[in-house]
Amino acid sequence: MNLDKVFLMKKRILVIARSYPNVSHSYIDNDVRFLDERADVLVLSRKQPTAPYYSAVEFNYFDNLNQLELQARLFKPDMIICWMLPHHFYARQIAESLNIPFILKLHTPDVFRLIKGPASIKQEIKAFMSGEDVLSGSYKVLMSSLKRTAQSKWLKGVFCIPALQQSFAEYFPKGLLRNMQPWIDFETFHNDSPNGDNVLVLGSLVNRRENQVTFSNFINQIDAQVDWIPVPTPGCLWLDVPGIPDNVHIRKFLPPTQMPALYKTYKAMLVIGAGEFGRGLPMSVLEAQAAGVTVIAPSLRPDFDAFVTAGGGFIFQSESEIPGLLARAQEPARRNMGFEHAAQYGPESFSRALASLGLELG
Repeated sequence: MNLDKVFLMKKRILVIARSYPNVSHSYIDNDVRFLDERADVLVLSRKQPTAPYYSAVEFNYFDNLNQLELQARLFKPDMIICWMLPHHFYARQIAESLNIPFILKLHTPDVFRLIKGPASIKQEIKAFMSGEDVLSGSYKVLMSSLKRTAQSKWLKGVFCIPALQQSFAEYFPKGLLRNMQPWIDFETFHNDSPNGDNVLVLGSLVNRRENQVTFSNFINQIDAQVDWIPVPTPGCLWLDVPGIPDNVHIRKFLPPTQMPALYKTYKAMLVIGAGEFGRGLPMSVLEAQAAGVTVIAPSLRPDFDAFVTAGGGFIFQSESEIPGLLARAQEPARRNMGFEHAAQYGPESFSRALASLGLELG
């Protein structure tokens, strides 16, 4: 046997996702592109994306466990990386069938899938009749199934943001929980040339009451074009909404490759939304910082707030503060803080995380 040839063989990695390639799932796209440069990768998703984009990476879809297992056996992976908690069942079943390790990467909203307390008799019967395959495909978590996943000898790690480790420690052995930090291709987004004057908004700008849609009051106080990305759809479903302010331009999500140039048209990025775990540690914050965009966001949690301010951004308690904070966007010292902060979150962190599990990609 030629040992040199053996050592040069690429790993084969199966990624299980919800709907790849989806323009709003840049955290999955990041991982996939990184892996694809260093291994043979196949991405299999339970659903087709609502906002797809071109991807040169091999991907396909499955309707049930049998289809997933057939494609996995043909691919012959060395390891499984599974995104989203409800898909844990698929990863465990394939890993135990093929005798290969798997890891879970949890999305921050996954914490809302964990409903404590005993299920009602009706829920128990429905779960029994439906089966784990149907429940996972419906993006639901069955506690008894999750327990089996946590006890699987093939589960090598569970990644989540540090703020959620205590919540997930109730379901997974503490030794398996790992810190999941966002990362970006810093060199792709880094650009210290002057930024444009527009404002990008991520999150909801509208209030919905009694079937009426009204826009947030602070919008009319912004003396700049406001680009708003409301939902990731192939078309813009909000074009017929009445009362759109004159300075608001509704945009579609763009493919990841087009985002670096788009960021340079903005002086600031507003993150709108409430809820302690409504957001994790968004990649978009790092991307904006790397592009010289000032990030302005609500106070959600200590780790989120520090994530924004460490990069020269602003945290607000009330949306009424936004116009005043926008006037301070693009302060040179804050832009430099953003560059320095974003530079700390390069792909090396993802590589180290995989290496800690024994997966060396070379």
